[in-house]
Amino acid sequence: MYTYGLSPFSTEAKMLFENLGVDYREISLGQEWLPGLIAEGGAQKRAALLEMTGQSSIPQVFVGGQALGGLFSGTPGLLPALEERKLMKMIEEAQINFVPPPLRISFDSA
Repeated sequence: MYTYGLSPFSTEAKMLFENLGVDYREISLGQEWLPGLIAEGGAQKRAALLEMTGQSSIPQVFVGGQALGGLFSGTPGLLPALEERKLMKMIEEAQINFVPPPLRISFDSA
């Protein structure tokens, strides 16, 4: 997963994988959207992402080497893939480690 430190979409994508219990590798392109604060090589990585995926938006998520896109858009995008039940299938097919979080059931009668 290619991320940018202060990108809210990057934060949401990471939280989604963490909530699903999915192992992922993060490649950060920097901390802020300011020139001078882009990590070394970040601009080149972003240009390579544009060439590979047709998008330079961040995050860019890959599952098993296959480009999934960003949080909302791409081929098909992280959230659309989750909603269409494609994401977990891709994760399983790529043999990525994941431990589903425990069910949280409340029996409190409020």
